[in-house]
Amino acid sequence: MNTLAAGTKKSRRKKSLLLWAAYLSTLVIYAWAYGYFGAILIEEANLDRTTHPQAELIEAVYLSARPSEELGRKSTLGSLSDSLPRYTDGTVDPLLPWLMRRYSSAPPDTVFEKGKWFNFWLSGGLLVVLALAAAQAFSLSGALALILMGGFGVILERSGYFSSDALYFLLLVMAWLCALSLIRRNPLWLYGAFGLLLGLSYLAKPMIWPVVAGFVSVSAIRSIWEAVRHRRDRIEVVDEWSASNQFVGFAMAVAAFLLVTGPRLSYAATMYGDPFHCDQKYAVWCDSLEEANAFRRDHPDRASLSALTEEEVPGPVRFIRQHGAMALAKRGLTGGLHQVESSILGRGGWLLIYGLIVFIVIGLIHRRAARHQDREVWRVRGTSARWMLLFLAATGSISLFYTGIGDPVIPHNAMTTSLFLPILVTFIWIAERYRRQLRRTSYEVLVNRTYLVLMMGAILWITIRILFSLKSPVA
Repeated sequence: MNTLAAGTKKSRRKKSLLLWAAYLSTLVIYAWAYGYFGAILIEEANLDRTTHPQAELIEAVYLSARPSEELGRKSTLGSLSDSLPRYTDGTVDPLLPWLMRRYSSAPPDTVFEKGKWFNFWLSGGLLVVLALAAAQAFSLSGALALILMGGFGVILERSGYFSSDALYFLLLVMAWLCALSLIRRNPLWLYGAFGLLLGLSYLAKPMIWPVVAGFVSVSAIRSIWEAVRHRRDRIEVVDEWSASNQFVGFAMAVAAFLLVTGPRLSYAATMYGDPFHCDQKYAVWCDSLEEANAFRRDHPDRASLSALTEEEVPGPVRFIRQHGAMALAKRGLTGGLHQVESSILGRGGWLLIYGLIVFIVIGLIHRRAARHQDREVWRVRGTSARWMLLFLAATGSISLFYTGIGDPVIPHNAMTTSLFLPILVTFIWIAERYRRQLRRTSYEVLVNRTYLVLMMGAILWITIRILFSLKSPVA
């Protein structure tokens, strides 16, 4: 019996190694195509370094290398603060220029060329990390489909530019994965990782607050729900998620966030009077791009910003006083719909629709199995899917309403486009959880085959698109 068990275990290990070898080999093939298209984008399409925001990022590389005294402020931490990402002008964020500081003595053309390739390799490396992590959490077919849909669907487009977009999208989806994990089970160390990734995302682009608001809201609602359920059922609720972990966990997340972003917050507070200073938070409340540009030009520092009264600062108070609450709601809803069309559905939106179809199909199978528990030896347990979906809905609604308000000024907002990968990851993650819930049930074969067909459908379609593009590549 022991010999048979050992042989079975050895056979499974060999099969697992073969699957991993096939997965990694497939990744290498697609990575070549990814690199091929990226090189065309860098060498043939993106040739003008004077475009926004590339010109500002090039300038920020030089400014990031200067001591604090030369930038008009005294650093309380001296050289330690100067060695960390801190410089921002409200439009450019510090992470990518800081990573490029070693080229601060080179001419702008060199910085531009090096910056494009650095961004491409950095985002590609993070995509590989995400591919390996996905393979640990999902089935290999699900992981491959997810990486191809995300990589070729949105990351490749941004990776050939000297821009923080691709870096921000990937860091944000990693923080999102932490949030989804914390919604399922919330060990304290994971809060620290969540805060760290949020901090890095913030240094790439300060657009993370809808994610924070959505996560805090869902955590609070779940705490109340668990307390009510415990009192109603008068039994000890056995769950992998603990409400008592939240207080210490939130403190750890905040501490990790401040540890990473401290120099940037200190710099912004000194230069602009607001540690979270960002031009976009003023621009979205303006009525036109011209008005937003004029406000930024006329209020470039702390003194000019501090001189403004509450009625003069572009924000919800001024907007409601000038236009009314109904105009605010209409602009947010109308603009939000346009953001969905232009920044989500307009950029590989069929991939998100396909992810939704996968979630629905696998969810229906799971639902049917849950309704026929008496036929199963193994109980089909509930998952945290409803809390994950609530987190997605809350974060997505906040983001779309906010970017909808700013749609007249920023019609293609990166905050909206950054939702692409998180939405896709959430659908695939829940489908994977449902599939695993049905192990050792009479639905196991059906759900595994259905899921494999759906994942292979996405992989096949992307592969066909790649082959056609290789035949006649266009920058």
